[in-house]
Amino acid sequence: MKTAFTLIEVVATLLLVAILAVSMAISLLPMTQGLMQVRDNAAAAQKARLAMARLTREFTTITNVVSSGSGAITYDFLVPNGNWYAVRRHTLSWSGSAGAPLLLEGVPLSDDVANFSLSYAPGPPPVIGILLQSQEGGQAFSTGIAPRNMGP
Repeated sequence: MKTAFTLIEVVATLLLVAILAVSMAISLLPMTQGLMQVRDNAAAAQKARLAMARLTREFTTITNVVSSGSGAITYDFLVPNGNWYAVRRHTLSWSGSAGAPLLLEGVPLSDDVANFSLSYAPGPPPVIGILLQSQEGGQAFSTGIAPRNMGP
């Protein structure tokens, strides 16, 4: 009596193993897509948080708004310079189209911006409102900043 497998048994076993492997791969695909989406959203949120932190730091020390428009604002702010402070001028701009970068002095501060807006309430104290929404994930970040060197 022979104890070997027949060709039909081997083919049936390979077919069952292939079906299990394909079903396992299909079930793992949405998990990996979800992981990639979460990673992209986290990166976009990190960029937006860094941009908001930079703008908060600069807008806190604004001394003068030189010009403003629908897509750009030029302002003076204070930076430490030895025992005193120096005045610097920056321009913040956004083209207004979804996915365009938010530019500070022509350098991207945050890319893939879906929406960006500034608002000004004269106060007292004056408050600058910032809304930044990232294209990836649609997360919106907003804050209100009271410049300490600007009068009403």
